[in-house]
Amino acid sequence: MSTSPTPYPLPDRSDFTLTTAAQIGAALPHLLGFHPEQSIVCLWLKRRQLVVTQRADTPDDDPAASGVRFTDYVRALFAPVWALDVDEVIVVYVAREPDLPDGLVRGVAENCPVPVRVHLHMRGARIRECTPDHDHGASWRWIGTKERQQAAAYLTAPHAPRPARTRQAVAEELSYQRRDGEVDTDDHSRHRIPLDDLMAALMCSPPRVSADVLRDSVRSVAARDAVLWSAARMTMNDRRALLGCLVDALAQTPPGRAATIAAATGVVAWLCGDGVRANAAIDRCLIEDPDNYMGTLIAGIARHGVPPSELESLLREMPEETLNSGECHVDEVRPSRYSRR
Repeated sequence: MSTSPTPYPLPDRSDFTLTTAAQIGAALPHLLGFHPEQSIVCLWLKRRQLVVTQRADTPDDDPAASGVRFTDYVRALFAPVWALDVDEVIVVYVAREPDLPDGLVRGVAENCPVPVRVHLHMRGARIRECTPDHDHGASWRWIGTKERQQAAAYLTAPHAPRPARTRQAVAEELSYQRRDGEVDTDDHSRHRIPLDDLMAALMCSPPRVSADVLRDSVRSVAARDAVLWSAARMTMNDRRALLGCLVDALAQTPPGRAATIAAATGVVAWLCGDGVRANAAIDRCLIEDPDNYMGTLIAGIARHGVPPSELESLLREMPEETLNSGECHVDEVRPSRYSRR
């Protein structure tokens, strides 16, 4: 399951609203960061304003599945969002099949913590409404070029990456990619710089750091916290530039050594409103180090859809003097130290 915060600062969209099923379908890749497949996508709203976008894999298509199984599924789906300040939701079922499993829409409607504004079934470039009493839905409508162009124009911020074809494509972007001629050794210290120099480089606009410097330097907890402390104080354009360098650095980091920089990448991605890259970075961090403190913390933040503004405020409260010891207050307690990796 993945969640994405409301997008980072966007072009002026005061005259842009999602009022039709086709507009909502066209917007999903831009809200998620990739084109969903076999998914349930929930657009959680407050006073008809988008708060957070949530996506989960659909349950296995089993014609003999019982209503109890769907009930268990939707309860697990909604468990992370009970604490959200929302008043309604739009639910989109993305599936290759022409008909949704019997009982799935009904299970969502009966167990949702807030009223469902509309249920939509999206199949390729077509979309239609469906109801709890008639899962097979009404007539199909095409998601046309006009709706796709509007979504791209209004929902894509400057310097933001275009939606990936799949979520797996984003995960592969953050996976290890050995460069030609690179020797895989434990000694990658030639680009490492002292913490004070790293801070100075990060606070320039734009940041004067490279992927090589981040790969070699962000191995200690103190360096990771320096990156997060600086990211919380950057402009959005500088923050996105930093995220690009972190993604490149993570892709250059061999398995077994990437937990710390993956955690930093996940936090910065969430601050940028890039939920798909945040979740992919979190996955890599916790695969390599299941006990990583920051990885676990940002995983919880992503799972519960905490707005980037709240995370930014928490990081801004981190005293600069704690950086050398690798300690901070992001979870409202002072841990003795984050994960050593």
